[in-house]
Amino acid sequence: MVIVGNLRIEAGAITLFTENSIPVTFLDNRGKEIAVALGYNDGFSRYYEAQKLLISRTEHIERIKDWIKAKRRRLQLLVLKRLSKELSNKFINEGFREKDYLLIFDRQRPRETWEVVLNVINGIFREMVISCLIRAGLDPHLGVLHRRHNFGLALDICYILEPEMHLQGIRFLRGAQRKGYIERTSDGWMVSKEGMKDIALRFENRREMIVEFVESLIDDIFEMIRELRP
Repeated sequence: MVIVGNLRIEAGAITLFTENSIPVTFLDNRGKEIAVALGYNDGFSRYYEAQKLLISRTEHIERIKDWIKAKRRRLQLLVLKRLSKELSNKFINEGFREKDYLLIFDRQRPRETWEVVLNVINGIFREMVISCLIRAGLDPHLGVLHRRHNFGLALDICYILEPEMHLQGIRFLRGAQRKGYIERTSDGWMVSKEGMKDIALRFENRREMIVEFVESLIDDIFEMIRELRP
């Protein structure tokens, strides 16, 4: 559940979501995350100790970092294929680096309006990832790339998913101003109500595929927990 802007909502409605392991994310009008409401739990997550063990040794951490990079690269290539099959084939044949992706992506994104749009998309993705982690019994805070950050594991998975966020953002911004989906205000650019609907619809159209991919990442985490115990 993602709530954008200054909306009135009853506490009971928020409680209903959190009691069913659905986090409620609050964003301001520029898409920046203000707060996340989760169900109260006075103990650790079911697999907290196993996760702590997994990230307690350097060799485990390096393996997880390599896994994150490999999964992100796979998604980057899939996104490039959807943007340009010619580019995708070129990188498959000649090799592919993170800086290659960033250079291509930098040419595609409109600089002025990009941040506010990505903030909104990121908030939607993060809420979905946190929900998947909680349902799986994993602690969403125990990350590796984002170690000691709130929702560190969720941020690690969102880093893997970032290319999909980029693609959705790029496609949204094509004609967004003409359609009135994004507006300039005294505080800078913001996504309009109709724009929010369009972003949400784009996400929902891809939700099944994205959730399936996130669940496969969670399966990998459990596999590493089983394999890397000393």
